Amino acid sequence: MDPEERKYFSRQIKLPFLGEPGQEKLRASSALVIGLGGLGSPASLHLATAGIGKIGLWDFDTIELSNLHRQTAFTLSDLGKRKTDITAQFLTARVPGLKTEIFHEVFGDPIDEARFDAWDIILDCTDQVPAKYAINRLAHRKKKPFVTASVFRTSAQISIFSPEGKPCYKCLYPDLDGSDLLSCAEGGVLGIQTAIAGMYQASLAIQYLLFPERSPTRSSFQIEWESPLVYEVEIQADPHCTVCGEVKTTSSIPKEEITFSEWISLQEDPNTVLLDIRELKETLEFPISNSIFFPLSKIDDADFSPFSKNKIYIAVCESGMRSKRAARILQEKGFKSYSLQGGRRVLRQEQIKTS
Repeated sequence: MDPEERKYFSRQIKLPFLGEPGQEKLRASSALVIGLGGLGSPASLHLATAGIGKIGLWDFDTIELSNLHRQTAFTLSDLGKRKTDITAQFLTARVPGLKTEIFHEVFGDPIDEARFDAWDIILDCTDQVPAKYAINRLAHRKKKPFVTASVFRTSAQISIFSPEGKPCYKCLYPDLDGSDLLSCAEGGVLGIQTAIAGMYQASLAIQYLLFPERSPTRSSFQIEWESPLVYEVEIQADPHCTVCGEVKTTSSIPKEEITFSEWISLQEDPNTVLLDIRELKETLEFPISNSIFFPLSKIDDADFSPFSKNKIYIAVCESGMRSKRAARILQEKGFKSYSLQGGRRVLRQEQIKTS
């Protein structure tokens, strides 16, 4: 570390758990950031200013005016330019000694996997389902840790996965399709939430690079703008996962999800039971009427003796993502269960419409 770098990172070096050895460890590390939008822009900045020595910047897109409210590396004078080029200029102008590598292309299968051998950690900052699944498969095959995030309107979700690959992103979200993750253009987004999620990704990546044994690689974190709390949910490895699972099955997958209109029909049936599978903090903050508390994080150790094969169990979470996993687990145990598409949000929206 030269004198300029030592002075630049002097406040961070004073941290008792870090010191110069820790700063040198970060300097010797590398991170590949895939997607330089609302997540990748703050994530790459905070990786760089923390002292990560080399950062890969992967994005195919150019800068548009609608990007600027949440993509902090760009200015009005950058419109029409490549995100990769401007991000690299932005970072190297701020951090002495930083090295960058640019990949101005679409990420997806098939891809030359040898290009990922040199990176110590991967950050998935994309907003497209195929790209997220492709990164998950790549990280699993190459045994690379990776941090992923997504933001739906005002809700941010962040997870980190270990190089051992169990559990993986597919365990957390087994059956996403294009309708599950709306882009910012389709669903809208609160800019501050993408900044928080991107910074959280960088923080988890830095923690892993320094202290991999402390990394919460079996947890998913949810941050709601309506509440200042961070909710943590344990991720369970799925033995039937098509990426990391050991048990392969050729049987057809039953329906896991119902729409709000289907729920309206089912709720008239006295045998229909609404299960709130969120964490306790979430249920206290935003309760769901006429539901039974049955948290997903405790489902593997839950007592199912009160459950009946004659009832229909509708799992509900905040956005309809975690509840898919709950419905699948209940189905595997022989119960009739579905996830409510859109989760508590759709219940709330419909309530507002009719009030």
